[in-house]
Amino acid sequence: MFESNSLLAPPLGSLAPARWKELISGQSSSAIDKELIELLRGCIAVPSISGHEKPLIDFLAPRVADWGLEMDVFEVDEAQLPALPVVSQRHIPLAGRPTAVILLKGNSPGPTILFNAHSDVVAAGDEKQWRHGPWSGAVESGHMYGRGACDAKGPLVAALGAMLKIKRTIGSQFAGTVGLEIVPGEEDCVDLGTLTSVSRGYRADAAIVLEPTEGLPRCATRSGLRFEITIDGQAAHGTVKWLGRDAIAGLRLVLAVLEEMELDFSHRDLDPLYADYPLLRPITVDMVNGGQWQGMICDRATCSGYFELCPDDNLVAWQQLFSSQLQARLLAARSQCGVEVKFVERYQGFSTPTASSLCDAAYMVLKYAQAERWDKWRGFNSGCEGGLRFKLHRTETVVWGPGSLAQAHRVDEHVQMDELLACSNWMAATVIAWLTSKTAT
Repeated sequence: MFESNSLLAPPLGSLAPARWKELISGQSSSAIDKELIELLRGCIAVPSISGHEKPLIDFLAPRVADWGLEMDVFEVDEAQLPALPVVSQRHIPLAGRPTAVILLKGNSPGPTILFNAHSDVVAAGDEKQWRHGPWSGAVESGHMYGRGACDAKGPLVAALGAMLKIKRTIGSQFAGTVGLEIVPGEEDCVDLGTLTSVSRGYRADAAIVLEPTEGLPRCATRSGLRFEITIDGQAAHGTVKWLGRDAIAGLRLVLAVLEEMELDFSHRDLDPLYADYPLLRPITVDMVNGGQWQGMICDRATCSGYFELCPDDNLVAWQQLFSSQLQARLLAARSQCGVEVKFVERYQGFSTPTASSLCDAAYMVLKYAQAERWDKWRGFNSGCEGGLRFKLHRTETVVWGPGSLAQAHRVDEHVQMDELLACSNWMAATVIAWLTSKTAT
């Protein structure tokens, strides 16, 4: 059953152009769909690991021109950003990492809806572990494999397809603008890439952030903090280690305490949009370091990772709680090592009301398409690029795209091609419905 968004939502027929049925069913888009599959294979073949996004933009530029869409490609220096919200200084420098904004303009001024995709991917790791090469775009059983297949080149291609389908379905016979910003660095530092587009002057009334959401729209995304924890010990020869303080032993205790905190924090201030996930506020350690020389106990160890929060959590308050709880629990455990906590990145999530015009448009399209897998609105179980525009401009935002977080960042990452194509159709119809609703008299 579908969850109703708003008792005041207009009936589908009042928003849908005559060819909506064709668009949602894909009856008129088979030629475009073939282009999209080849486009995704080409995108996967470009290893656009964070810091090396330019080749992907170079690959897309001539194809966008062939489709008759405008494309603005630019770079932003960090020195141009100080007047805007503070972002982490912990990032790969922006030099040589372009942002691209692709535009489809209507025949008159009107509202703007903006897709947002990140161009970077995480590294592939040991390529020998991949059944298919990470840059192959190999197809097996209806799935395309490769790094970025679902995070987020599949969603990016679905959105480009949506723009093409809008163009070939209604041309420029609408008021407003449909855009797609392709930003660098989401895997490196959330919000920095979108900040480059904002600094260029791009604004939007609504946004669809392209991430793997199993083909179904999500109305919220997580806030988050990146932490770095340093454990200070005292070195000593391994044969008389009782004369020193082992930072690695201190690190083991820190990791155990973080697991306790994760369980505790997941039972506080419950958020219904995240009720279906096993952990409400995950704490993930993704890096550890320690030791300098063999035969001696470690005098310094570090760990770092992400503390994922709910959309409306107060970042400052939770940052303070994280630090105080860690110190208090270590003290209770009689840790002998000194511990310092730093937060080197933070990003704000968002929660768009389900009665908003964008959520209403998505709801009606999925109901019309009989997407039975969607039974209610949920939050996207990660941070993403949606929080910045929501915070700055109250841009109503959803996260949407083919693929699953269960595949992201893994060996043999893949995306189901049928889901990608269906998602492209649904996003195209949603954009048309939203534009029509905003300009209806």
